[in-house]
This record gives sequence, C-alpha cells and structure tokens, in this order.
Amino acid sequence: MRTILLGLMILSAACSTTSAGTSPLAGSQTPWSFAQYQGDTHTRTDDRPQRPQRYVCVVPPPQSDDRDRPYVCRVDAGRVGGRCRCPNVVGNGRLDLDY
Repeated sequence: MRTILLGLMILSAACSTTSAGTSPLAGSQTPWSFAQYQGDTHTRTDDRPQRPQRYVCVVPPPQSDDRDRPYVCRVDAGRVGGRCRCPNVVGNGRLDLDY
C-alpha cells in the first residue's frame, strides 16, 4: 500500500511540472499562487458626508435591579470615560462612543 501511494505521489509531482527539466518554482509561470494582503480596499463610492460621532451614557444597573444589561441613553458630546447621567435612571454612568 505504501509503495502504491509513493508511486502516485511521484507520478503527480512529475506531471505537475510545466516543462521537462525545470522545477515548478524556477520559471516565471509557477503553478502555485500566493494570496497577498492588499490593505484596506474599502472606499466610499457615494458623496454622503460622514456620520458625526454620537455619544451614549452607559449606566450599570444597581444590584437591587433584576437586570444584567446596562441602561444606555444618548448624551451630548463630552469626554469619553467621563461621568454622565441618564434621565429616570438611578446612578452615574460612563460616557462612551456609539458604534
């Protein structure tokens, strides 16, 4: 079984060369192609202005609430990471960017 597999492997390697006497990597027409990183190719094709940054206040719920998710409300621009408050919510929160 091993001799059959070895023979098939040698046969496939011999058939994959582009011309007799040259290795597949020696010529300019190699059968292998490698993907290269092209960078960030995403560009905007429309003329819309970019959306302005929006800020939110994220208030963690108190332990007495039966809630795992924080309260979030929109706020005016400010320093990210600074303290803020949401209406009708108990406690202070942190200012963050809305993604």
